[in-house]
This record gives sequence, structure tokens and C-alpha cells, in this order.
Amino acid sequence: MKIGLVLASLVLSTTAAYAQAPGDYYDDGEVSPPGMAPTVAPEPPPPPVRQQRWSIGLNVGSMSVAPHMQPENPTEFSVGQLALRYRPWRHLEIELALGGGREQLEDGTEGDRELSSSVLALRYRFNPQRPWNMWLMAGMGSFAVASQWASDEEKQAAVQSTLQFGVGLERRWSHFALQIELRAVGVAPNEETPDMPIREPIGTNNTMSTEPPKEPYPTTTTTQDGWKGGQTTIGASYYF
Repeated sequence: MKIGLVLASLVLSTTAAYAQAPGDYYDDGEVSPPGMAPTVAPEPPPPPVRQQRWSIGLNVGSMSVAPHMQPENPTEFSVGQLALRYRPWRHLEIELALGGGREQLEDGTEGDRELSSSVLALRYRFNPQRPWNMWLMAGMGSFAVASQWASDEEKQAAVQSTLQFGVGLERRWSHFALQIELRAVGVAPNEETPDMPIREPIGTNNTMSTEPPKEPYPTTTTTQDGWKGGQTTIGASYYF
């Protein structure tokens, strides 16, 4: 009788210990056979590469440019820029940026000159898949500075070609991003604009004219000469 009780106690203790062994259950609750390791779930795949290759951005900032012949006489402009971008390759991105701005005088008021530009650029992004990424850019396009009262013909005559190079830094989330960009701006002289004729002085050859003085031709070195300077902008982009 005592031997039977001892055997029963050993069987019960062995069964309880086996039932409490950690990791010996299948996912459906069945007990795994002795000696088999528990099933390990596979690791999840890495997050997919961001597929949003299109983006639209709005930038604001300032531009300081001076005529090539008068580098000590810069002009400040407040600028705004709308950009459409497409990244057909992993690191290369195409950007079309349309911008404009108004002259800012030293006393803080606005001048009467306006700036307009359109630039097609190529960007090289170093880390396009990371939250923080930077790029180098190079672009070319059109650049014009004219009076806000100028006619369409005068504004068209003021258009000059431009080359721009820059560097930028971006903080991106899923679809939204913030950026800052610095650009060097070079504008070629407008060689197609004809030279203004020179008016003969009034009252030559010992003759006096009764006509009132006429307004001088609107000659300006910035129309004939090129520009050089820089631009700083901050902006936001939406990826889709």
C-alpha cells in the first residue's frame, strides 16, 4: 500500500513539472513533444522604400544681387518660390521652380522694382530615404528685374539667362518636409538689348531752344549688365 502511494506521488509530481515547463506549448495550446524547440515567429521585413516621388513646395526668403560692374551696389529682394519636383531615380531629382519678389530698401520700405525667375534644376540627394537628408543642386533658367510700372515689352526685354548652384538640408516625415536652401546666383548680361541712343544737348551751335527738357531714356546698367549674388530660402514640401 505504501509503495502504491509513493508511485502515485511520483507520477503526479512529474506530470505537474512537465506541464509547467516554459516554452513547451504550440501556438494552438497543444504541448510540444519533449526535446523540440518552440516555434519562433520570423522577423518582420524592413520598412519599404519611400515611393512618394512627386512633391510640391513653397519657399520664402531673400535674395541679394548686384550688377557685375557695380558689385558694391547690391539690391535686396524678398522672394517667394513655388516648386514642383520629381525623383525618377534614387538620388537624382528634377525641380521646376517659379519665383518672384519685390525690392526692399534700406529703410525697410518696398522699392518699385520687381524680380521674376524660372529655373529648371537637377538635385542630387545623398540620403533620400532618411528623415534628415541634404542635396546639391545646379540649374539654369530666366531672370528679370524690371519696374513694377514697366510694360510687357519692357519686362520681356529685361529677361536674362541665369545659372544657379546651391546646397540644401531637409527634415522629412511621411508626406511632409521642412527645408532650408542656399544658392549662388549668376545672371548673364543681356546682349540682345540695343544700346540707347544719345540725345544731343539742347542749346548747341549758339542756338537756344524754347522746348522744355525731355525725359532721359530709361538707361540702366542692370538691364545691360549681368547680376551676381545669393539667395536664402526656407520652405515646406508635400510628397505624394
